[in-house]
Amino acid sequence: MIDPAWLNPLIAFAVGIVLSFNLRKVFARVQSRRGPLLWMPAAWQDINHSKLLQPLYDIVKLFSKQTLIPHTSTALFIWGPVLALICALSVTLFVPVAGNAFDYSFSLVVIFYLLIFVTLFVIMGGISSASLFAAMGGVREVELMLANEIPFILGTFALAITYNTLSVRDMMGFNLLVNPLAAIAVFIAILVKLHVKPFDIPEAESEIVGGLTTEYSGKLLGVLETVKLVMLFTLSAMFVDLFLWVPSAGLMSWAIFILAILLVSGAIGLTNALFARFRIDQATKWLFKVSTLISLLAIGWAFVGPYVLSYVGGVI
Repeated sequence: MIDPAWLNPLIAFAVGIVLSFNLRKVFARVQSRRGPLLWMPAAWQDINHSKLLQPLYDIVKLFSKQTLIPHTSTALFIWGPVLALICALSVTLFVPVAGNAFDYSFSLVVIFYLLIFVTLFVIMGGISSASLFAAMGGVREVELMLANEIPFILGTFALAITYNTLSVRDMMGFNLLVNPLAAIAVFIAILVKLHVKPFDIPEAESEIVGGLTTEYSGKLLGVLETVKLVMLFTLSAMFVDLFLWVPSAGLMSWAIFILAILLVSGAIGLTNALFARFRIDQATKWLFKVSTLISLLAIGWAFVGPYVLSYVGGVI
């Protein structure tokens, strides 16, 4: 029998489309706009019945366009997005989807490495175009990554310490109550990885056009947009597994997973709508000071929290 985890990449792409729609809808509502319509009025249905699949239409359109390759670019300009997509799809095999994933005792470490490789391949592909905008975006991306990986790793390792395991499946639970500091640190790290405001600095359109993706077009840009959809799903699903998971089985596990991942994507969209963009120096300083401090406190709570809770429980 085929392991259901092999279906995770397909689920990631399909649900990622829904999450992207949800982001656009939340963003519009915060700005007092209707946003993309889930169901179009009858008079408009000759165009489309729903805008739910608009992110998919955008990607399909890109794959139908001509791909322009800068004459100054190297082979990495083509291979960077492809390798990033392979790594992004590979991550989904180790992040439980309604409890389904490859279960390794060190799956958390595998996820860390694959997520880093996704970013590195995008950086290498972008800067290989020899575009100054891509170079500036690449520098910003590297600075953000260096400032963000520490709190991301510490935030997740706080749960690893609590459960004494590096298996994501073994540490799944409603850990938002167990270690809320770790949840805050990981959520901030997810915002950085997804380039959500105030951390959309590497691709700031008003400053550097599109950063690393400036010179991409056609099919290669479609690949990068697919990477974004898969990463949106993967990181949201990881947060659900680590902090919002309620043990269940069958259809109930899927209902809980879908509801929780929609809530997480809604929170991401709300954050994106409410905050203005940091400067790169502001972002790195904030991540090194605030986010890293929160993650260190999460590590400390992982060690002392069980003793505090047991003492309080004994007194009560």
